[in-house]
Amino acid sequence: MSKSTIRKKLQRVVLYISVIALLITGAVGIAGMFRIQEDSESALTRQMEQNLASLTDSKADLADSELGKYAGYARNFADYIHDLYVNSRDYMPHEVLPPKVENAGMLAMQRVVTSKSLDLSGIMDEICMLGNLRHIWHPVMNANEGVITSIYAGTKTGALIAYDKNSHNAIPTDGPESYYNFHGSDWYKTGRDKGGVFFTDVYSDNYGTGMMITCGAPFYDAKWDFAGVVCMDILISDLYRAIVDIDLGEDAYAFLVDRNRKIIAPPNQQASGDLTIDDVTHSLADEIMSGRTGVSLSDSRVYYAYTPIKGTGWKFCVRIPESVILAPVRSVNRRVIYTMLSFLGAFVIVLALAVAASRNFSGRLTEPIIALEHDVKKISGGNLDYRAEIRTNDEIGDLAQSFNDMAASLKDYVKNLAAVTAEKERIGAELNIATQIQADMLPRIFPPFPDRKEFDIYATMNPAKEVGGDFYDFFMVDDDHLALVMADVSGKGVPAALFMVISKTLIKNRAQMGGTPSEILADVNEQLCEGNEAELFVTVWLGILEISTGHVTASNAGHEYPAIYRPGEGYTLFKTKQSPAVATMEGIRFKPSEFTLSPGDNLYLYTDGVAEATNSSNELYGTDRMIATLNETEGLPVEGILSVMKKSVDDFTGDAPQFDDITMLVLKYYGKC
Repeated sequence: MSKSTIRKKLQRVVLYISVIALLITGAVGIAGMFRIQEDSESALTRQMEQNLASLTDSKADLADSELGKYAGYARNFADYIHDLYVNSRDYMPHEVLPPKVENAGMLAMQRVVTSKSLDLSGIMDEICMLGNLRHIWHPVMNANEGVITSIYAGTKTGALIAYDKNSHNAIPTDGPESYYNFHGSDWYKTGRDKGGVFFTDVYSDNYGTGMMITCGAPFYDAKWDFAGVVCMDILISDLYRAIVDIDLGEDAYAFLVDRNRKIIAPPNQQASGDLTIDDVTHSLADEIMSGRTGVSLSDSRVYYAYTPIKGTGWKFCVRIPESVILAPVRSVNRRVIYTMLSFLGAFVIVLALAVAASRNFSGRLTEPIIALEHDVKKISGGNLDYRAEIRTNDEIGDLAQSFNDMAASLKDYVKNLAAVTAEKERIGAELNIATQIQADMLPRIFPPFPDRKEFDIYATMNPAKEVGGDFYDFFMVDDDHLALVMADVSGKGVPAALFMVISKTLIKNRAQMGGTPSEILADVNEQLCEGNEAELFVTVWLGILEISTGHVTASNAGHEYPAIYRPGEGYTLFKTKQSPAVATMEGIRFKPSEFTLSPGDNLYLYTDGVAEATNSSNELYGTDRMIATLNETEGLPVEGILSVMKKSVDDFTGDAPQFDDITMLVLKYYGKC
């Protein structure tokens, strides 16, 4: 074999080895990029899912808080109207006129009636009585200016009393009155049939104000018969900004889904309008509407995070395409693959140079990627102070900078989260102390008067929040008189608790000075009305038992009727004329009442948190169910009676959250021993 043949064979072997080495180098480089892409995608996806889950939970809690505020308004309006019907003689009539041109753009009370055939003279007294609603509507409108656009009450008798700036939209054009048959409106029928606080679905306001929801509640007359519905209209745009308006980046946004599966989205998104969750998410629609919380990837490669908003039955959702999350990683990966393929094609022309250059090029290409992988592992391992070194001025360098920005953002997020958590823990600790202080103010040692054999007494208070507005009290005025107090402050939380402390102290101090319950409440009312800028009030049942005779003198300031047990008759409500709640206005005269307890009789006092306890189907526990349960406790001691009542309420409400404080007291009278 000649030397030239050997040389050619050696060159051919070297060529084959070079080609194989080049192919292997390219394959290793591409495989390495795919592995880095997978690790990067996995890390970004995990972080994204955690962030979305935390975001949706916090926003849903915010929505519940915002909507709960309006539900509280509606409930207070309905209670106040019921008191107007019960104690109409205690209120001055206020004339309510049809809409006028000069009231346009100004807050004004106005009336509308259902039809021309209605005998207006027959309901004029009722209309003038409802004119008192301005006292509680005005502060709510001022506190929620730009959010609540109108507050109105429609009666069963055919009158609609409204408080808003829309007089020009209802000015009479056919006679002296404006007509609107609201008895056929959805809000009226929903309030009448539901029997409790409700929220409507989103709708477009007829006056061009924007998208709105209505929150309302039914109200009842003195006989607890249905008398009408009170509502407020709330601009969804302001509510939306408070709950949903967050910047999530390109093609990503948050939106709400109502109970009819309709999407309520930002105005600049295609999902707004008449689209439903089925139109947008298809296979994920049922999962989102199921009431569970989760993060899911749709068939169209879009992530949806979702969680329920308990107060309305809506869903809070976040939409973010997978491509937005993984775009930096995939952009770098495509560029590298294109470069490698071009390099592999060039070896046919300049094989020798390509083989030599491939080693250098592969090294320069893969070293920054491998280094970046090392840096990413340190960051993803929890070292948020570490920063990736930017070795190149290309997409790999941009990706390294993106990881550095992500690490800085995560560090700030963790820092802010730690601060927020510490503040929550501080507030929680203070609320725990407030809870203990409030509990210590109420009598908790039972039996409270072990030397007195003429009676036995027991009471409990379960607040809806850390601190509550309900309170009870009992104390000896003298050796033969026992004072009994059951009260409920308007509102919830810390403000109501502070008002409760003041009210309880004033009532006890004044009662120990002597006097009838009516005189005691009148004096306390004058003191509480002074400087009451928060416009809080308290319903009170105050009774004084003459221990030797069983005779009770009492006064009821807007509170629930007590229940009296007599052997052989069972429990019945003791209904008397009620006075307005304490601190609603100065100069109130509180009506007296009296009854006598015989040996073996029981007296049961409670707040509206018992009768108005609501289950997951929005059904009320009610006084009928309460009386039936009490009648099942015959023969039980006082502590056992309240234990049975609390268990009955808990069994009825089930998993539904407790919206109001539940406070109860029972007195068993034995007489002289």
